[in-house]
Amino acid sequence: MNLDILYKLREQLKNSIITGSSLIKEDFRLKKATEDMAALSKLAPVFAQIEKQALDLPICDNPGEKALDLLALIDAVLETQAGIYENRELLDIEGGSDKLLKNYSYKMLEPVITALTTTGSGRYDILVNARKDTPEIFLDYRVFPKYIEGLGDSYSELAYLISRWMVEDGKMMIEPLKRGFDPMGKNDMYLRLEVISKLARGKENDFYLSIVNNPDSKKDIKRKAIESLKYCKENIDILLEIAKTADKASKAEAMNVLKTFSDTRIDDFFEDLAKKKK
Repeated sequence: MNLDILYKLREQLKNSIITGSSLIKEDFRLKKATEDMAALSKLAPVFAQIEKQALDLPICDNPGEKALDLLALIDAVLETQAGIYENRELLDIEGGSDKLLKNYSYKMLEPVITALTTTGSGRYDILVNARKDTPEIFLDYRVFPKYIEGLGDSYSELAYLISRWMVEDGKMMIEPLKRGFDPMGKNDMYLRLEVISKLARGKENDFYLSIVNNPDSKKDIKRKAIESLKYCKENIDILLEIAKTADKASKAEAMNVLKTFSDTRIDDFFEDLAKKKK
């Protein structure tokens, strides 16, 4: 079974919202997409919750608002589970999606969302305490997008702390952090890459190479990508090429990574380098 059912429901929701919330009750395409969710609802609680919210749309008092909430939930599920659904095929549902469905009240969410999206004093303590008391609140579908945006917080210490929390959250963070990644970006993209590297290690080698080979990649992001090549011995030739021809900072990073491998090609390179310095 694949996830086309969920993608179709998302598209019908978008169309219904554009057409107008007053017509949601009469939208037969949305009704059909909702009925099709029955096939997925038995497979995981997150799908059952999506089906329930979709079934409630025609009978609730504020279908427009509820449709937006449901759309946000579907987007969050698809985003966090992208690494599990390869080519839209449903393989195995990990526990990550269920973390999006905790029944947090808006009273609990509001201070966290505000702290993630505003500036000023007091935010740091609010977020630290929230992480200590209810760490999964950051994975709630209403908070999650702001959580990722927090990597770009103007308070660098907080941005770094958020990146450490994401490492604790585990591999479910990899795909959301890859989505929308900009190798020409600022510190938030550097932190994204750092988290991805720590969690994925060599499994995202092609992703690191795409950054290294992009001539427009920002220098510090490129250096972090070069550092991430340390997980695969297959990168030795590429690292040697960087160490010979790249800019000074990239050369230095490549040499540091090369020193972590044991290979005659590397020995020869450093021997030749030592001779040239004499």
